[in-house]
Amino acid sequence: MSHLRLSALAIALTFASAPALAGPSPDGQKIDACLKAAAEKDASAVGCIGIVADPCIDAAKGKNTDVEDSKACAARELAIWNARMQTAIREIQRGAEKQMGANVTNSQTSWSASLTRLCPVFDKVDPGTAMGGANYCRLQETAMRVIVLERLAVSVNPH
Repeated sequence: MSHLRLSALAIALTFASAPALAGPSPDGQKIDACLKAAAEKDASAVGCIGIVADPCIDAAKGKNTDVEDSKACAARELAIWNARMQTAIREIQRGAEKQMGANVTNSQTSWSASLTRLCPVFDKVDPGTAMGGANYCRLQETAMRVIVLERLAVSVNPH
């Protein structure tokens, strides 16, 4: 089994069982299962981003409330990734040396500021071109960040 595959599997198993995650919710379980399957196939976890929001947004299309419904769909999945992020950061801080922990904290501050500036732009464009608006932007950016942070958390907390 390749090093990448072992690391990805460790990430999936470590964080799939963490109680601070989405826990028993069907949405959280769907993301957990996707991440585990990606790790087992030695594939990128990027394909797991949107697996809750996208079908929900597709179901909302064409309704009078599709814009607001699509934002709610994105927010629903974003909540799961936010919980995963908090768990990953705690795990990094627990296992990392002091300077590495400080670097992650500083990096998170910059990342958050960038997210705050970038994502609201999506609420100002034609909703048909960016369903889910700012919430979907936050979902994508947060999920990508979580994938990286979870990999770092496993690396600094060898089991």
